[in-house]
Amino acid sequence: MNLKFSAFIILSTLVVSCSQPVKIAKDLIVLDLSQDLTVESKLTLSQMASDISYIKLESNPECLIGRIEQYSISKNYILIYDLRQPKILLFNRQGKFLRSISHNGSGPGEYFRPYDVRITKDEKYVLISDMKKVIRFGFDGKLVGETRLPGAAWKIDTFEGGIIGFFTSSYSPLVDNYGIIFFDWDGKTTGKLLRRNWDNLKISMTVRGKVFYYINDELRINEGYFDTVYAIRSNRSIEPRIIFKDPHGKVEWTMADPNFHLETWMETPDYLFLNGPYKSRLHLMYMDKKTGLLYHLPFNIDLHTAGIPNDLDGGAPFWPHRYQDGSIYRIQEANTLKSVLDNPLIDKAVFTNHALRDKMLAFRKNLSDDDGPVLIEVKLKF
Repeated sequence: MNLKFSAFIILSTLVVSCSQPVKIAKDLIVLDLSQDLTVESKLTLSQMASDISYIKLESNPECLIGRIEQYSISKNYILIYDLRQPKILLFNRQGKFLRSISHNGSGPGEYFRPYDVRITKDEKYVLISDMKKVIRFGFDGKLVGETRLPGAAWKIDTFEGGIIGFFTSSYSPLVDNYGIIFFDWDGKTTGKLLRRNWDNLKISMTVRGKVFYYINDELRINEGYFDTVYAIRSNRSIEPRIIFKDPHGKVEWTMADPNFHLETWMETPDYLFLNGPYKSRLHLMYMDKKTGLLYHLPFNIDLHTAGIPNDLDGGAPFWPHRYQDGSIYRIQEANTLKSVLDNPLIDKAVFTNHALRDKMLAFRKNLSDDDGPVLIEVKLKF
């Protein structure tokens, strides 16, 4: 059946507590993931999007990509952290390789194992969070400075002329057990939010995933198995925005479990996208935030893939990895994308936009297995 969400919550159910009173948003989404899900989606890409672009990242001996661990996108740049080499590579938005940023080592401006690489929201710097320091570069590849932090920040960005850091959920006296800490560029603490309840943390599973992104000018943060997504406003106020009511968040579960288990998620202004195991296999789901209804997307047996049916250009089904500034994105290996686009069923697909269809066919013709990864951008309607 379709699932309605409830716009209420009791503060005592939150896994963490904050260093200041938490305001409860009137449009808070509380999404119950424990019910049976039987309604298949009829959503198509043209219902939510107006355009789609395929951007091949340049591939040459200087910028061969082995395994993308992290990436960051801005208006003018694409930043890739390749774990296999390791290298941090900067491209423009047309996919042209510009330069490497820093390199592996222990000297000034060098990194050991980045937790986060990010083009800052104001597009002023490239930031690398490496162990207990944040390294700052210009887009010319030149080192701007280093900021020493008291602990390891897993996610970072600039905030009001300094740094905002998102710290691990493991207990750490170095950061006084706060999840969010603000710093100036000298590393001096200028604010703290989201102090954790250590008694709850001690009985929780290790947090494995962290989400840190912007939507409607709010910074949103969420920690893996923790069930609450918080919003931080420019005045440093904090409020919960989404609650995932998931009975499996801190207990063992199996693929055979009849209930849906949340693995990963992402949000746009109109939709909430989720995936995880349900009835012995992985499912993709989305919630329409306007109606509060939750649906799952069926697996396309003929195309051997799943996602939102791409009727914009008749190409491969699309499943978003992230939202930013009015678009949803995913990065896909060229050979994987080519295998889907070469399926003869694509030629028979129903499509909405003839111009986009021609663009996709031209891209498909020039795509080879030797190409680098492809950034797919889908512009949303508003």
